[in-house]
Amino acid sequence: MSNTTSQLLQKVKNSISLRVSDNDIYKSTFRNPISFITATIGGQQEFIPISLLCLTNNKYQTLLELHQVFGNPEANDGLTIRLKDFYAQHGINWPQELDNISIEYYIKPVAQIEADAFFDVASIEKLSKYAGTRYKASDAFLKDLGNTYADKIVDTTNKWAKSLTLPNGYSIEYERYWQVAGRFKSFTWAKIYKEEYKDKKIFFSVGVDVENKQLVFKLDGLRSGTHKLSNFEMRDFDYFTQDKELSITFELNQIATLTLDSLRFLASHFISDLKETYEQAIDFVWNDTVDCSLFTNKLFKLTSSYRSDIEPLKNTIEEVCISDLIIKHEQYTLNYAGQESMASDITTEKVGHINLIRSFETDGKPKNILFKATTGGTSAKFEMSREEIEYLGDNLHTYFYHLIEYNSASNSAKLIIRKGSPTQYAKLKSINYTVEIG
Repeated sequence: MSNTTSQLLQKVKNSISLRVSDNDIYKSTFRNPISFITATIGGQQEFIPISLLCLTNNKYQTLLELHQVFGNPEANDGLTIRLKDFYAQHGINWPQELDNISIEYYIKPVAQIEADAFFDVASIEKLSKYAGTRYKASDAFLKDLGNTYADKIVDTTNKWAKSLTLPNGYSIEYERYWQVAGRFKSFTWAKIYKEEYKDKKIFFSVGVDVENKQLVFKLDGLRSGTHKLSNFEMRDFDYFTQDKELSITFELNQIATLTLDSLRFLASHFISDLKETYEQAIDFVWNDTVDCSLFTNKLFKLTSSYRSDIEPLKNTIEEVCISDLIIKHEQYTLNYAGQESMASDITTEKVGHINLIRSFETDGKPKNILFKATTGGTSAKFEMSREEIEYLGDNLHTYFYHLIEYNSASNSAKLIIRKGSPTQYAKLKSINYTVEIG
């Protein structure tokens, strides 16, 4: 038994042990599985969702081991019948959605074939010392290094990208250069993007971080150069994706074991896993589109031109939940701007009958926030006192934070920030009067 097979078997056994130590977590991985590994352990046939294996282990390392030991999973109607019995035996509800998909199984180990690493480790090691240094075509040694960079790094990066299985409508921009502005590049990347989003400068990439001697595949935006994303676009992208694993790296010792087949498998999985996140992030940053129900405890700032006619629910919105959401959002913005000390000084305060949040602009100026929330859209009516309206119109560095489409289940909402008196952007209708009868 190979070392990889033995490590995978131990992961399988550890995952099965969760059935006893944490049955709720164990069962949760059976709710929406795509594939299983099946084996006879202790005389019993076991079905282990791949999501269960990845739950307690590094996901892509585990997927790599599965691929190396079993190759590709396959459909098997006979096993699906046994799987239904397994669900019943262990008190797990069978999801009806599984009746409409082809479940795949890792069943039998494939013959292990020795294959050379796809990238030349020695070349990466050698070139790492020159990453970012000046290149002179008149220097024969440096010229030879450049040829090595082109052959062993750039061309190999492009072959890797070309091998990938891409979603429909996606294209590749291949790496073209091994030197820029007279210096050896520190890294290479081949960019993978949805064709209609080419101008958004957010993309997947696969390549070599030559300086740090790593292979990298990631989802990121253009952060440097003449045509880089704006600071606001980059910040909003990072905010949307902050809880996601957006990059995977492999060190030299791992690179020495990775064949093109392994790299193709892992990168294709990575792109498939993050495809929805990539497209949703672009929709949020540029199109004012976001589904708040997919997130917990989060605000999504949209432009003031956003409009929606969603009718409000009769749910009660806890003011403390709203103020906590705003504070968290403000802290992110200040921390992102490198203003950590100000982020920790945000407070709440009551001025007369007005509830305020005292925050800061990124340049350090004080910032006052008056806020209201609704489960409805921008057209949903809400109440505001004369005192609040006057406060917004009379005070500098004062903003109105309008939270809309608030989702109580996820404690998330969309945020529109306005400045100045509401008379500038809303119709004010009086509904309450003070009546004195003499």
